[in-house]
Amino acid sequence: MSSAAEEASLTVNLTNIVQSFRYWPRVFQLLWQTHKPYFLLILLINILRGASPVISLLLLQTLLNSIGAAWDTGFETVLWPFIWLITFTAFNEALSLAQNFISKLFETLLSNRINLLIMEKSISLSLSDFENSQVQDALKRAQNEAGHRPYQILQQILSIVTASITLFSTAAMLISWKWWAAFLLILIPLASFYSFLRIGQQEFMLQWNRAPKMRHTWYLSVLLTRDISFKEIKLFQLGGYLLGKYHELLRQFLAEDKRMIKKRLGMGAIFQAIQQGVNAFMFLMVLWSAYKREILIGHVVSYTQAITLTLVSSQNLTQGILSLCQHNLFLQQLFAFLDLQSSDPAARRPEASETSRAANMSVIQSVEFRNVSFRYPGSSYPALRNVSFTLQRGETLAIVGRNGSGKTTLMKLLTQLYDSFEGDILINGVSIRDMDCETFRRKVGVVFQDFVQYEMQVRQNIGFGNVAKMEEDAELWKAADRAGIAGLVQSMPAGLGTQLGRLFDEGQQLSGGQWQRIAIARAFMREAELYVLDEPSSMLDPETELQVFQAFRELVRDRLGIFISHRYSAIRYADHILMMDQGSVVEQGNHQQLMQLNGMYAELYMMQANAYLDADHERKARSAV
Repeated sequence: MSSAAEEASLTVNLTNIVQSFRYWPRVFQLLWQTHKPYFLLILLINILRGASPVISLLLLQTLLNSIGAAWDTGFETVLWPFIWLITFTAFNEALSLAQNFISKLFETLLSNRINLLIMEKSISLSLSDFENSQVQDALKRAQNEAGHRPYQILQQILSIVTASITLFSTAAMLISWKWWAAFLLILIPLASFYSFLRIGQQEFMLQWNRAPKMRHTWYLSVLLTRDISFKEIKLFQLGGYLLGKYHELLRQFLAEDKRMIKKRLGMGAIFQAIQQGVNAFMFLMVLWSAYKREILIGHVVSYTQAITLTLVSSQNLTQGILSLCQHNLFLQQLFAFLDLQSSDPAARRPEASETSRAANMSVIQSVEFRNVSFRYPGSSYPALRNVSFTLQRGETLAIVGRNGSGKTTLMKLLTQLYDSFEGDILINGVSIRDMDCETFRRKVGVVFQDFVQYEMQVRQNIGFGNVAKMEEDAELWKAADRAGIAGLVQSMPAGLGTQLGRLFDEGQQLSGGQWQRIAIARAFMREAELYVLDEPSSMLDPETELQVFQAFRELVRDRLGIFISHRYSAIRYADHILMMDQGSVVEQGNHQQLMQLNGMYAELYMMQANAYLDADHERKARSAV
């Protein structure tokens, strides 16, 4: 959607006021599903609270008027109206306490449910969705408001219900005295409706346009408060610069907010003066009627209170509708995010064909790329060009190439993080597009170059590879041993229960290589049919690297293994090697074949080998001295 179209769709006008009510069924469904008993109690209490002001006025009016009659009939005439008034007042206070108690609980439950819905939607999205800045803006808007906005919407709906009941009941009292009094009191707030409507639109658009900058402030906050960036910020002395950028954004937000507050304050002052004038005139009319002996003293009290209640209720009703229109714009964005069509294959292919189900049920025998081309969304430059290769069960494939040659992209397509590619990827001869995505992913163990360092226990860090076996210590230790990390885990204070990272108490920070071996153990925990390792040894020392690749070759002996590496010493033993350059496979074969070809692979291999030889000669020369 273009920016102009978005703004048009978000304009607050009279049409949108009517359209805002179309979300009520969905909102009430959400409220009902949050907690049915609490929701029903809140509705019942608010209906009673809406009627309570008029009931109190009528009881007070009866009490005051009974005082005159009691001079002839006795004090008993006053006593019963007094008892009824005190009893109802106590009942009203009890309702207020119950409302506060239930509302607080319901507010927490509702906020939790909205946050869960947002996170459930997030995990259903694809990688391309997450890399879309518009999706990120929509997610940020939903997250910013999820903590308080849903309950505010409920409060506004209840406020409208309560104000409507109070307004109609107090207006009925005034109509019995002078019909035009109620009409005049309701007219003034309605006259302010359009002016505040325009201000509400401007306030929402201000928040809408602020979303990208809010994400920027969030990122600056992460940089300034997380240990992952602390070292560079300290050494490059970036703290002052980043803090200045953060402060500048906050100053912009404050200046924008002040302008909107001034607009609302000025408009409110004008209409408040008009309302006070009308209020004073109506009070004078009540006093004049009492002076002319048209009404009793009890009626004077009840009518003056009814005037105030009618004016306040009409104000609350119009302001409630205005606020609901603003909230409606949030609802529109919340539901738009929740209804977002995911491009994840797992979300778009709920059912698989009979052929693909048969392939899913069997072991993975082969992987074939057939003329696969791909370009990232929004990019005109292809990341892959006509890539073709075949890998059979029991074989290992190494992929090498300079940075940006398409190696990691190829792995993202194989693991179905993207599926908008040309050509085809075949698993056991069946197109990956026709396969059940979740079933296939369960058969793949992956270590990406940018693996996650989970600030959790070792158990979770390794066990996330196979959640079903996360409590089986023997499986966790086997995976740790294969990754060469078992000794380190045994030396930790709580073994598998040791907290990793510095974000939480008693956390143990690991080196980059140790974190990488934890990630490798997570992949080995998978007991997969296909293992994909992207730069699995980039942070490892040569000795550990050798151990990991030996374990990897043993692990994939009767499976399929694919790994990407810049260290040519690690890939020479692969059954097949793909040499990639600028998105294309320029050479392929085993190590001996590619060396005999004397092309790009041989050049880069010798370049790296000579560097190792020079380093070794230098070490030996220093030893001789």
